[in-house]
Amino acid sequence: MVDTSKQWDEFYKKKGDYLVELSQNHFMNKEYRKCLELLNQAYTMYKKGICNEDMEKTKKRFNEIKQTHFKKND
Repeated sequence: MVDTSKQWDEFYKKKGDYLVELSQNHFMNKEYRKCLELLNQAYTMYKKGICNEDMEKTKKRFNEIKQTHFKKND
């Protein structure tokens, strides 16, 4: 049986990269909620592909946008 795990990891990395790029487009159009949805999906793809550095970058970006554009009224 052929081990395809490396190919799957590469697929998840590419999919995550695409979703991050797409989220930037929505961010520039001030569609922040959609941007967060895409970043969340990208995080999941990176997690499946075991891309720890990309996971951290995506999580950080998600939190920055959330804190800046979705502040709670205390």
